[in-house]
Amino acid sequence: MIDARRTLPLFIIFFVINYSVCFAQLASLNLVYSGTGGLSDVIKFAHEDGFFKKQRLEVTLIYVNSGVLASQVVASGTAQAAAITATDALRVMAAGVSMKIIMVNIDQFQHLFVARPGIKSPAEMKGKRIAVSRYGSFSDIQTRFLVRQWGLDPDKDVQILQIGNSSARAAALISGGVDGAIVTPFFVPSAKKAGLVVIFDLSTINATFANQIVILNDNLIKERRAAAQALVRGLLDAIRAWRAGSEATKAYLRKQYKLPDADIESLLAESRRFIRSEPTPDIESIRAVWESTPDLKARGPVDMRQLIDASFVAEALKELK
Repeated sequence: MIDARRTLPLFIIFFVINYSVCFAQLASLNLVYSGTGGLSDVIKFAHEDGFFKKQRLEVTLIYVNSGVLASQVVASGTAQAAAITATDALRVMAAGVSMKIIMVNIDQFQHLFVARPGIKSPAEMKGKRIAVSRYGSFSDIQTRFLVRQWGLDPDKDVQILQIGNSSARAAALISGGVDGAIVTPFFVPSAKKAGLVVIFDLSTINATFANQIVILNDNLIKERRAAAQALVRGLLDAIRAWRAGSEATKAYLRKQYKLPDADIESLLAESRRFIRSEPTPDIESIRAVWESTPDLKARGPVDMRQLIDASFVAEALKELK
């Protein structure tokens, strides 16, 4: 006969030990990000809906208002991972900081150029004020590239102003502080309601271009590979739910943007066009960024293979299939 008085304490000890072991196995890391919409939204969704914790990983999100700052936070060791634009990451890596690109989540232009009421075509932007996040940023590079596509000189025919991220640029447009700006697709519904006009869709430019990426500090890769792999698995799992238009995804978007269901469906449809289901980092899209960024191109050719680590996505895709 089992003596309950002896068995119960043993059960409690067993439970406490196992709970302690499980808790100890919950790894942690800091992930810094900037901007709004696109990959930033997917990462916040993954965090809020527990996709990382399902992989036994405690992720602390850190928001900063520029990709340059995000890269510097990773370089300092304060965060071990970042979700930023490839332009900002490559600049820091070119300066000698040991990091690797492990994901290219969006590999094309995705922004739209929005203008204030009364402006109906790119030709009407001559002499107007255009907002970017900051000089030399990805939004600045895209804007100058686009203005040249329109046959205008970005240094002479328009006035480019440093305003901030997409939300700050949209606010400046709505208030009349600027005449045009590049914004993410997630701001288009509210922009249209404010009377602003989309005059150019950058996704119509036929080019492969590493846009939004995930980078890891080399120390994390070398010393805590399991945590890095858990981050990738969690994010890929969240991307699948996001692209499938799950109810959890829609609930997140409703809370984040306070939009009706019709606009939510439109946002999801747009994001499926851009957010890759298999975000393996590829050399060609990253090289396109290097060649399109004047200060990077001036450094001369570089071996792109030294800048990426495709093994994390490859391993995660095998595990998730």
